[in-house]
Amino acid sequence: MTKAEAQPRAELLANPFRPGNGVAPPYLAGRDKLLNEFERYLAETYPPHANWTLTGIRGTGKTVLLGEFATRGERAGWLCLERELSDRHRDDARLADAIADDCATLIRRCSSLAGFGDALERAWQYVRPRRVSVGEVGYEPAYEAESPDAAETIRSALVALDSALAQTDIPGVLFLYDEAHLLGDDRRQERFPLSSLLAGFGQAQRTSSRVRLVLCGLPTLSLNLKRARTYAEKMFRHVIIGHLERDDAWDALGIPLSGSGRTFELSLVGEIVERTAGYPYFLQFFGGFLCSRVGRADVLLDDYVALESSLLHELDLAFFEDRYLVAGGAGQRVLDAMAGAGGRVSTLSLRRSLADLPNVDVIVRRLVDRGLVYRPTRGTYDFALPLFGSYLRRRAELTELTRRR
Repeated sequence: MTKAEAQPRAELLANPFRPGNGVAPPYLAGRDKLLNEFERYLAETYPPHANWTLTGIRGTGKTVLLGEFATRGERAGWLCLERELSDRHRDDARLADAIADDCATLIRRCSSLAGFGDALERAWQYVRPRRVSVGEVGYEPAYEAESPDAAETIRSALVALDSALAQTDIPGVLFLYDEAHLLGDDRRQERFPLSSLLAGFGQAQRTSSRVRLVLCGLPTLSLNLKRARTYAEKMFRHVIIGHLERDDAWDALGIPLSGSGRTFELSLVGEIVERTAGYPYFLQFFGGFLCSRVGRADVLLDDYVALESSLLHELDLAFFEDRYLVAGGAGQRVLDAMAGAGGRVSTLSLRRSLADLPNVDVIVRRLVDRGLVYRPTRGTYDFALPLFGSYLRRRAELTELTRRR
């Protein structure tokens, strides 16, 4: 027997599942209606809302949907640009520069421009390169001594992009920005990135419907928009992404398995759907883990029972542990208290259960900023990660067992 032949049989069997951050699953279950609505939105010259938001807790597949939007937008002839926002974009000027850079990138893609010189000059003055070239045409732009404010930078770059688009047969441009909940305005630090973005896009969209925006993020995004500008509700259609319905969750497992040479016992599929609560990331993780560990084509419920502790340990390390650690000692106490209360809690109940912990409200706000909790209703908070409460309870039990030894 060769060394290759001595490898476990599992390596020769297919694993049709693809767990990962923003990784498209082999079958995108339960989102057909939304995708059809998105295609209709692209086809409308003047949709009821020029922009969309996608909000939901972690593990719901928002980033995957954002990527699918980009794919379908490009297929419909639109220019699409995806960007993952980060903490540095909380600064107004940096966000404005990033959007201006994106506009410059999109202008470069407008390959059939006529009379594009003026449009290029207006766009690139905010990117500020030493020399601009498109094809065989180039020039050295001149800049004003002082930079405009962030909202004006965004507006001017978008207007220049729209002018370039007007010289083409391209129907429009779609900006798709992920992790947009990070853009919350902060009056204490005099940072207003979200207000600047809304003002810039809002002004540009008053005269053109060719430039559109999709913001994706945690549920906090919706509240941040309302706080930033009173007219934000008129600018956006708000789409909430949740877990899959039971039948769709079954399809998310069953359809990738069909034709793969692997099968899951029906009782196992039901158990996975139940344990994952139908959240897309966890469906992929559970399915992928079992396919990688079971060296037979047929995977049984007994296999899951035997591997459950290993599976949960891997899941904790992959999805939960690092997020829990970044909360810090005080934040961890708040998270543990929330888990003990079953998840959603009021700030009043947190203050009562953590009477010895000062500044509970401040700690909770930090957890919101770190994307660990969100505010579903006024005065209440819940986990921004599905199954986080179960993880915290497992962790507490393990800690208690360790102390007793």
